[in-house]
Order: sequence, then structure tokens, then C-alpha cells
Amino acid sequence: MPGAILTGVEILFTTLLVIAGIAILWFAVYVIYRLYADQR
Repeated sequence: MPGAILTGVEILFTTLLVIAGIAILWFAVYVIYRLYADQR
């Protein structure tokens, strides 16, 4: 079933996208926190 394969690929890429988004968001918050902490 091509639909099942397509769904699996969509789930895979969606999972990777979510993980990448969380990683980028965490990194941005961490960098901002470090800059803010260094200024104090």
C-alpha cells in the first residue's frame, strides 16, 4: 500500500521536524539565558 508508506514517511519527517524545532528552540532559549546571565 503506497498510502501506508507515504504515511510512514510523513510520520518520520514530522517527527524529525518536531525534534529539530524543539532542539532549535531549546538552543535559542539557552543562548539568550547565557547572554542575560553574563550581563548581570
